[in-house]
Amino acid sequence: MAMAAISSCADATWWAYALPALLGADTLCAHPALLAGAALLAFATAAVLAWAASPGGPAWAHGRGRLGATPIPGPRGLPVFGSIFALSRGLPHRALAAMARAAPTPRARELMAFSVGETPAVVSSCPVTAREVLAHPAFADRPLKRSARELLFARAIGFAPSGEYWRLLRRIASTHLFSPRRVAAHEPGRQADAAVMLANIAAEQSATGAVVLRPHLQAAALNNIMGSVFGRRYDVSSGGGAVEAEQLKNMVREGFELLGAFNWSDHLPWLAHLYDPNNVARRCAALVPRVQAFVRGVIHEHRVRRENAATAGDNADFVDVLLSLEGDEKLGEDDMVAVLWVKQLASFSGKHTRVSC
Repeated sequence: MAMAAISSCADATWWAYALPALLGADTLCAHPALLAGAALLAFATAAVLAWAASPGGPAWAHGRGRLGATPIPGPRGLPVFGSIFALSRGLPHRALAAMARAAPTPRARELMAFSVGETPAVVSSCPVTAREVLAHPAFADRPLKRSARELLFARAIGFAPSGEYWRLLRRIASTHLFSPRRVAAHEPGRQADAAVMLANIAAEQSATGAVVLRPHLQAAALNNIMGSVFGRRYDVSSGGGAVEAEQLKNMVREGFELLGAFNWSDHLPWLAHLYDPNNVARRCAALVPRVQAFVRGVIHEHRVRRENAATAGDNADFVDVLLSLEGDEKLGEDDMVAVLWVKQLASFSGKHTRVSC
């Protein structure tokens, strides 16, 4: 029996002795290709085991989902990629809802962990849990997309890290930019923009018998925001400022596309220099100088014509308000450019979204 076992073992391991001879090495571990293959196999085995032991996917490895009193369930997705392919096509909110419904435990609807490449994420389909997540200081900082960082959003209130600078921006916004008195002071401008829009709609209806509403709504939104932020308005129907208005709309449209585009390298950093199907880096590098030139030009015009740098009336535009700040509230020009650009983009974004619906 012992001899049979030894013979069987020798038969099963014959390749361990024959392979080095075929490769011209003395032992199995002496050949570089075999060492590299063994290392790669060990790494792949470790990665698969870590993925298999991590509910929520690869970004939730090392027990991150079990640190609290109650483990967070979630789909594992694929090794390395997680659930990135499920979210990169179609409507993400529907894909997330389907993932929560398909989870083996109903607790996934309250809070579900999943991985978008190397990015750990949680989602809640329960309003109570979502309210707690949004109000908790642990979620104060937003993940900053590459396009948002390169388009100056890191210096504005939407994406600035929680801290003293963010609190300064919030205080300026609540006290000087969005106070009820200042919002009410711009009401005549909003009414004038609405009146011009209705007149243009009536003229198009009389001329053609039909009206395409989107251009009229976009023009009114552009003038409303330009008036409150930069103190400018364009009479596009008569040709006044039509070229500059079109340039601004192109910049805003390009900014929307860059912020909304799914960038794989946001979640798989090792792809940044290999795969960029939306050309995010190149397009951001081309857009930012145009934005800075436009906004800095507006700031320079306001500086030239301001008579009193210490005060700004309730009907002053945002540029005048920011230039009037003194002491601890005073912002540098780079910060002003970021705040004004993001205000322009975000305000027009809301109106643009409603128009598109």
